[in-house]
Amino acid sequence: MDRTSGNRRQLAGLFAVGGLAMMVLLLAHPHEHARAFADLVELEIRNRVLNEFVHGGAIVVLILLLAAHVALARAVARTFNLSEIVAVTAFGAGCILMMASLVLDGFVTPMLAVTYRAAEDTSLQLAIQAQLRFCALIIRTLMPMALLAFAGSAVAWLRPLVHLGGRGRLIGWLSGVIGVSIGLMISAATPETSSHIILSGLFLVSLWQFALAAMAQGDQSVTS
Repeated sequence: MDRTSGNRRQLAGLFAVGGLAMMVLLLAHPHEHARAFADLVELEIRNRVLNEFVHGGAIVVLILLLAAHVALARAVARTFNLSEIVAVTAFGAGCILMMASLVLDGFVTPMLAVTYRAAEDTSLQLAIQAQLRFCALIIRTLMPMALLAFAGSAVAWLRPLVHLGGRGRLIGWLSGVIGVSIGLMISAATPETSSHIILSGLFLVSLWQFALAAMAQGDQSVTS
């Protein structure tokens, strides 16, 4: 196996592992919903360890996937090309937004829940309750923004991948379709459907990584 072939295989493996890990973490994420505030506190405390594992693991996965996108951009860009720069920058922005949401959801919120249950002063409980509601609001804002950034990255990858020809042409169009689909889903989201749409959007992002893995493995134009 020559060096180029080995590099393509490593890049494909990075995309595939990242996509698979993201799907596993999505399935492992607690999907229970609390109707009352007291139920939310108990739910966060009960699932604290699992939340830390899932959200911490997702942060690691995003770092690996960002590295893979940077490597792919270097592999396919024969000359200075704005499309690859936009694609990687948008993906990086999505990672930053999602990491902020993951920290709030997986670490800050459970910690506040534990503090709330231990608090005996009513004024302190009210303050923590306000902080929890604020965290929930920020999370509901950051996640759609992150998905829109990923959607922009997928669309931006369309042109450079299609120009590769061969398998890249198919993956490029698939990337564009996934990006547009995520954007339309987020645009059509309502408060009642937002949770399901976010999960569906993350699932599409995972599938997109598998598609990039297939291209990196099989397309001779990827010379990283």
